Amino acid sequence: MGNNPRMAEPFDLSPDHTVLLGVDFQQGFGDGAWEHTPDALSAVNRFRDAARSWRQAGGRVLMYREIYYPGDYPGVDGQPIAEVVANHPLMSGRANAEFYPDLVEPEDLLMRKTGFSAVVSGNLLEVLAEHRWDTVVMGGLTTPICVGTTADGLSMAGINVVILEDACASQPFDGFSAQEAHAFTLARFRYQFGQTTTTEQFRAHAASLAAARRDELSTDPA
Repeated sequence: MGNNPRMAEPFDLSPDHTVLLGVDFQQGFGDGAWEHTPDALSAVNRFRDAARSWRQAGGRVLMYREIYYPGDYPGVDGQPIAEVVANHPLMSGRANAEFYPDLVEPEDLLMRKTGFSAVVSGNLLEVLAEHRWDTVVMGGLTTPICVGTTADGLSMAGINVVILEDACASQPFDGFSAQEAHAFTLARFRYQFGQTTTTEQFRAHAASLAAARRDELSTDPA
């Protein structure tokens, strides 16, 4: 696990106080999609695997997405503005706004945000406090925008944050490739705000937790 140079030890990732967070794993972010994110599918697949392992270890998965409803855009007459509803790329019912297939399970928590950060434009801090989660492992789309702003907000609120570095992906912009933008965002985050790890490392950790859980259940006299 890559450490912030100001942090001596990796965070404790126990399911009793840690949640796995997915941010904007929506079909509007993809190779040639509404927001061109070349490596999105790879990130989605790795997060899907991470989530399966985490659930098996007894952990919870929390999914946020940016999605809008007609009632979010009332006109002067109080009715939804038809032009906005017809053209907003992340309007409810549009494929762009939907999660990638097979990411969400019935036991997962599904939440909404109305901007980049799930801290600033969502109720993420309240959800964490309600469940007594003080540590977040996260992936999502895209690395420098919605993942980055959410991770920064969490860190500055005192939450321990670990980004799954290969379960995120970026778009290219302003002369930087998608891969360059992704790598720099992670380097910046590690330097000041938190820690990163790979999905392989995280899944190995989850597997060890699941094995310990099975052993505990098998020796329980009840």
